[in-house]
Amino acid sequence: MSDRFELSFKNKVVRMWLIIMVPAVIAEILIMQFTVIPVFPSISWTIFFIWLYFYKRKQKKEHSVSS
Repeated sequence: MSDRFELSFKNKVVRMWLIIMVPAVIAEILIMQFTVIPVFPSISWTIFFIWLYFYKRKQKKEHSVSS
């Protein structure tokens, strides 16, 4: 199993998850505290997985070109 997931800040996926999710969670908490607007946490998840799709596709293209 050579495609192991590395849970560290060297991993770009982990860094992007933190960059997207931490501000989203903070914003959602503030919105819930100070307004009556419903919060949709799925928006931040959708943004992350769209980025992940394009990142994996780019990695796959680079891997196939270098092989």
